[in-house]
Amino acid sequence: MKEEQAQSQGPLRRFLRGWGGALLWALVISAVLRAGMVQASWVPSGSMEPTLLPGDHMLVNKLCYDLKLPFTGLVLLPLGTPQRGDVVVFKNPQGQGPDFVKRIMGLPGETVQMRGKALYVNGRLFDHDWGRYSGHPNPGDHFGPVRVPPKSYFMMGDNRDNSFDSRFWNHGQGGFVPREDLVGRAEVVLWSWKDFPVSLRLDRLAHRID
Repeated sequence: MKEEQAQSQGPLRRFLRGWGGALLWALVISAVLRAGMVQASWVPSGSMEPTLLPGDHMLVNKLCYDLKLPFTGLVLLPLGTPQRGDVVVFKNPQGQGPDFVKRIMGLPGETVQMRGKALYVNGRLFDHDWGRYSGHPNPGDHFGPVRVPPKSYFMMGDNRDNSFDSRFWNHGQGGFVPREDLVGRAEVVLWSWKDFPVSLRLDRLAHRID
């Protein structure tokens, strides 16, 4: 009798009641976690060198700033305040394409300016800079001053002479990232691939991002 009932259930139902069901639930739980808690992202360019290298695959903490309703941008509960120096992943400022990863350098209400290779915040030289420079003149060397709008952030890549960041968005008038566009803070490099010759960077495994 049981054998006849099992046969009458059909292959799809038998699949869902067995390993297929467990796999489906695992995928659902993984999607919910990714949407609300953590996300894996990768670095496509050298704009954050030497902090991040092309081919780094990062774990992004999505609960460090806001608890959002999964699969939406609706903020349910603020959890933390973005700080200067945080390496963050955020929505593409061009409106489409992959997410960006940069470092927060200007906070809401602050005035940011570049004079040569020197960064000034609120008119004072910022002497604890993460930036790396090649020494050659760059269009981003002379920028501002601009005032960061409320609930927005001024982003810069650590590789200052090779970074498409807030200095260049909005035709050089200052491109700012609103808080709601922040995906989360990059916490750790899970693993990293080198393109040529293709190899795994063993020294980057579980590397903490500072």
